[in-house]
Amino acid sequence: MLFYGFSTGLRDGWLVVKWSQLLHEVGFSSVDPEKPLDWSEFLSERFNNDE
Repeated sequence: MLFYGFSTGLRDGWLVVKWSQLLHEVGFSSVDPEKPLDWSEFLSERFNNDE
Protein backbone atom coordinates (compact mmCIF):
# COMPACT_ATOMS: atom_id res chain seq x y z
CA MET A 1 0.00 0.00 0.00
CA LEU A 2 2.87 2.38 0.76
CA PHE A 3 4.44 1.79 -2.65
CA TYR A 4 1.08 2.28 -4.36
CA GLY A 5 0.52 5.56 -2.51
CA PHE A 6 4.00 6.80 -3.30
CA SER A 7 3.72 5.96 -7.01
CA THR A 8 0.25 7.51 -7.22
CA GLY A 9 1.53 10.66 -5.56
CA LEU A 10 4.37 10.96 -8.06
CA ARG A 11 2.09 10.31 -11.01
CA ASP A 12 -0.56 12.82 -9.92
CA GLY A 13 1.94 15.51 -9.01
CA TRP A 14 1.41 15.44 -5.25
CA LEU A 15 5.07 14.60 -4.73
CA VAL A 16 7.79 16.41 -6.60
CA VAL A 17 11.31 15.00 -6.61
CA LYS A 18 14.02 17.45 -7.53
CA TRP A 19 16.29 14.82 -9.02
CA SER A 20 19.16 17.18 -9.86
CA GLN A 21 19.37 18.40 -6.26
CA LEU A 22 19.06 14.87 -4.88
CA LEU A 23 21.80 13.46 -7.13
CA HIS A 24 24.09 16.41 -6.39
CA GLU A 25 23.64 15.86 -2.64
CA VAL A 26 24.51 12.16 -2.86
CA GLY A 27 27.77 12.80 -4.69
CA PHE A 28 27.20 13.40 -8.40
CA SER A 29 29.07 16.69 -8.49
CA SER A 30 28.73 16.97 -12.28
CA VAL A 31 24.97 17.53 -11.87
CA ASP A 32 23.96 21.18 -11.53
CA PRO A 33 21.42 21.30 -8.67
CA GLU A 34 19.83 24.47 -10.07
CA LYS A 35 18.95 23.03 -13.49
CA PRO A 36 16.32 20.41 -14.32
CA LEU A 37 17.81 16.98 -14.87
CA ASP A 38 17.99 15.68 -18.42
CA TRP A 39 17.85 11.92 -17.85
CA SER A 40 19.07 10.99 -21.33
CA GLU A 41 22.15 13.22 -20.96
CA PHE A 42 22.82 11.98 -17.41
CA LEU A 43 22.63 8.31 -18.42
CA SER A 44 24.65 8.74 -21.59
CA GLU A 45 27.46 10.39 -19.59
CA ARG A 46 27.51 7.44 -17.19
CA PHE A 47 27.32 4.60 -19.70
CA ASN A 48 29.31 5.96 -22.66
CA ASN A 49 32.86 5.47 -21.46
CA ASP A 50 34.28 5.49 -24.99
CA GLU A 51 35.96 8.87 -24.54
